[in-house]
Amino acid sequence: MKSQSDDVLANSNNIDNDGKSKKSIPPYMKAISGSFGGIVEACCLQPIDVIKTRLQLDRTGNYKGIFHCGSTVCRTEGVPALWKGLTPFATHLTLKYALRMGSNAMLQSAFKDSETGKISNHGRLLSGFGAGVLEALVIVTPFEVVKIRLQQQKGLSTDLLKYKGPIHCARTIIREEGLRGLWSGAAPTVMRNGTNQAAMFTAKNAFDVVLWKKHEGDGKVLLPWQSMISGFLAGTAGPVCTGPFDVVKTRLMAQSREGGNLKYTGMIHAIKTIYAEEGLRALWKGLLPRLMRIPPGQAIMWTVADQLTGLYERRYMIQSFVTMSDDEREEKELDLSSPEVVTKYKGAAEIVNKALQLVLSECKPKAKIVDLCEKGDSYIREQTGNMYKNAKKKIEKGVAFPTCISVNNTVCHFSPLASDESVLEDGDILKIDMGCHIDGFIAVVAHTHVLHEGPVTGRAADVIAAANTAAEVALRLVRPGKNNKDVTEAIQKVAAAYDCKIVEGVLSHQLKQFVIDGNKVVLSVSSPDTRVDDAEFEENEVYAIDIVTSTGDGKPKLLDEKQTTIYKRAVDKSYHLKMKASRFIFSEINQKFPIMPFTARALEEKRARLGLVECVNHDLLQPYPVLHEKPGDFVAHIKFTVLLMPNGSDRITSHSLQELQPTKTVEDPEIKAWLALATKSKKKGGGKKKKGKKGEKADESAAEATPMDATNGAESQG
Repeated sequence: MKSQSDDVLANSNNIDNDGKSKKSIPPYMKAISGSFGGIVEACCLQPIDVIKTRLQLDRTGNYKGIFHCGSTVCRTEGVPALWKGLTPFATHLTLKYALRMGSNAMLQSAFKDSETGKISNHGRLLSGFGAGVLEALVIVTPFEVVKIRLQQQKGLSTDLLKYKGPIHCARTIIREEGLRGLWSGAAPTVMRNGTNQAAMFTAKNAFDVVLWKKHEGDGKVLLPWQSMISGFLAGTAGPVCTGPFDVVKTRLMAQSREGGNLKYTGMIHAIKTIYAEEGLRALWKGLLPRLMRIPPGQAIMWTVADQLTGLYERRYMIQSFVTMSDDEREEKELDLSSPEVVTKYKGAAEIVNKALQLVLSECKPKAKIVDLCEKGDSYIREQTGNMYKNAKKKIEKGVAFPTCISVNNTVCHFSPLASDESVLEDGDILKIDMGCHIDGFIAVVAHTHVLHEGPVTGRAADVIAAANTAAEVALRLVRPGKNNKDVTEAIQKVAAAYDCKIVEGVLSHQLKQFVIDGNKVVLSVSSPDTRVDDAEFEENEVYAIDIVTSTGDGKPKLLDEKQTTIYKRAVDKSYHLKMKASRFIFSEINQKFPIMPFTARALEEKRARLGLVECVNHDLLQPYPVLHEKPGDFVAHIKFTVLLMPNGSDRITSHSLQELQPTKTVEDPEIKAWLALATKSKKKGGGKKKKGKKGEKADESAAEATPMDATNGAESQG
């Protein structure tokens, strides 16, 4: 149920069976995000790279360590010397990350399973290695040769330096050593970068999944500090493993071919020579500054890249699925034509029906409402947790809508926090509302019960009978060929027969996999202010039919925003939250409740109170407000899930009503005719019934149903 003040989110949760978008971020977007990350990283970490290079080239022990090296450079050459080689370094990083991220995305696409769209760890490692090799040959080697030649020069006067700048350096190398000189040290560079990227991409993905439950395409934007942690951790293993390759690469690139006398003739010769002359530890020279540069560099780069790719996912990938045409969406959805889907719907229905029965059995005077709500949710979680344990892939399942118990004139959505002390009293009219899902296939139910021994009489009986009879009529009119407006007009007529009102703002929605509020909607009360698109019911669709009646004026009000505790994430919205508490809570919501509505009771209460307000104010969460009729008004709520099967409508959630003795009875012949319609088709002559055309009335071959006894709704809701 949703109030009129709530926006109807059009299929904002249409996703695949794992709850993730089936699309991948295009390689060009990965390349763009990497290039921006490279620019920021270069500006921040160039001084550390200069110090690393000076230490690796120091054969005489001039520098005693990182800080001594940095202070010596600043004292003898000036602070700007720490940014020597920034232009080629920044250009190099920008192009390198663009090529790395883009080529890795392309290679991963090639290694993905064509059916599942997933990539194995082997495929991820090979993609990373391939991207590293490509960047080493195309970008890294020539740029680093120029950078290292510039960084190894000592002195303040440009006139005394051999290389005056990046362009002059490159020209000089080509003139003196040939074009091949720009690729000095290519072999160790290929080994270093290939190994680095294989480890880095695999580790980054693993840390994102393990630490933050972030999967590519799920629309979740990691907070900057989360990206920093994942990027930092992913960047630590490479320097340790590839230290010798990096030292050898630097030595080979630094030596000039001028004169033809080379100290190192190749990668293997360099490793042997360094080991023989300087010892094993020399192969890891500069490791500490590398660890000071590479992990922080990866943290910076991934922070920028994740923000850009995350925003792209939210704005273009998920939103494009939301706005795709019905024909396009139909290809991606599973419906009742699949026996497995029907089984999952009915499995969820069985659990939610039993949960409702359990909660009803515990509804007694002085029982705390929050305890009853928690009992219903716990039962659903426990029962769904025992299903599909041995499935090959993870199947999401659990609470589809938190248990609510709204009392007397409270219309809906009351599911209090743990600190609330509200209790039931004798004579209360209870509206119990809950939902369950298995693999995103949702079953919801709502039931009205009077905490009273014996038959329900008077206006309380009228309002419950009105809701029940309207639900029975809706069940018979929600069928292929009928229109949503037919149902709206009919339920209002039924309510009027009992001198009651249908509560405004209540919407009955089509249900789809992982979508609790689909595009096809049945409006409870038609008015100039509230409009929905005309829609025709079709075979193999599923609906949650939601009927709320009142003895009052049927125009509920929001009295206290603090009572609102149920929310649903709006996946098509994004905003960078300012408050720390808000960011913490939103991260928790993304991890625990990325799709279905949830109760704030499941969050850390103190932080939730602070953080939820900012999330709602910026439309990141859709609230389900607690609405009220006037004191003294009676309100009843009936909701059921119906499958539009080929053989008729199958109501899969319900509960028997108490004995009712209303003051009104149904006399209208049109209402009686609706109630006489069958919900199931009946075969003729033992032969197979031909499938009727879309829109053909099913009651031509249907058995007549006995009109509902308005004095006792128990039979109708059984």
